[in-house]
Amino acid sequence: MLGPEAFYREMSPQLAARIRQIWAMQGHDLDRIWGQTIRTLPGFRPLQAPDRPAADSRAHDGLCLFDQALIWLTGLHRAAGVGRQVDGLRLSHDQLCALHLLTGRMIETVAGLRQLVLSGLAVPALQLARSVSEDVDMVLALLLRRKLAQAFVTCRSADEAHDFWRRHIAGGRAFRLVAEKLYSIGLDHSDQSEYGHWRRAVLTLLGSAVHSSPLGRGRQTAAPLWPDDPVARDALDFVTHRLHELCAWAHLIDIGLAEDLAQIALAGAEEAPLLAYAAAARDIIFDQMRCALVSRASETDTGPASALPG
Repeated sequence: MLGPEAFYREMSPQLAARIRQIWAMQGHDLDRIWGQTIRTLPGFRPLQAPDRPAADSRAHDGLCLFDQALIWLTGLHRAAGVGRQVDGLRLSHDQLCALHLLTGRMIETVAGLRQLVLSGLAVPALQLARSVSEDVDMVLALLLRRKLAQAFVTCRSADEAHDFWRRHIAGGRAFRLVAEKLYSIGLDHSDQSEYGHWRRAVLTLLGSAVHSSPLGRGRQTAAPLWPDDPVARDALDFVTHRLHELCAWAHLIDIGLAEDLAQIALAGAEEAPLLAYAAAARDIIFDQMRCALVSRASETDTGPASALPG
């Protein structure tokens, strides 16, 4: 049966060992949960064999970390669905409904982006990366503000949903709300910070992929396919980083997420392994976030100035 190490065949042995060790230390079955989530994605297929003897492991490492973040997102989605039937949580019913709806959309978007990247369609993947980034900000904003979540789940038409987006989310409104909360706990992610400058530069690049222009056209007849296409790797890396931030920030802003996920895991017997993973995955994701940041730092001197606890 195809498993993680066989799928990411060029993954570095160090990363493979680190991921398997930390999963085992937390008491989770990597093979089982990977098979129930990544292996069942629409359009899943084995990766093509490398066309050169010593392929660079960074692309396979990056895809593995991307998929690890997607596993956590899937667990969060399932937990939000179960949590709507659990009493005594800190998150409100409206917040859990909003979380379930948005993470469901995000899973579809991230799975689509993954398939586009592996099919050699990097520009459409960049367009989806922008959508994922906006949804991360929106999820965090709704987790911070109960009334905002209530207003979101009561939208009953396309016009109402558009008006909600325009008034509360568009133009960086959701991100500024989150940044203010992060600033109050000592993380400066404002527009004027180093992180803010990096974020604007990335979103400008993603915007150029959304809006048609002649830039970059005509210089080459065929773009290289993943893993050789740097644009495709960047799309995966950016989405991985944003999902890592979703996990990190949701646990830092004191909304009771860790406690709620632990309580939900006890109530969801049918999906107990995945819910248990979602409840205890914080340390796993934090460790993988550090791995990803170190890897990017080794390739470039510029990048997101992210902070992690401990």
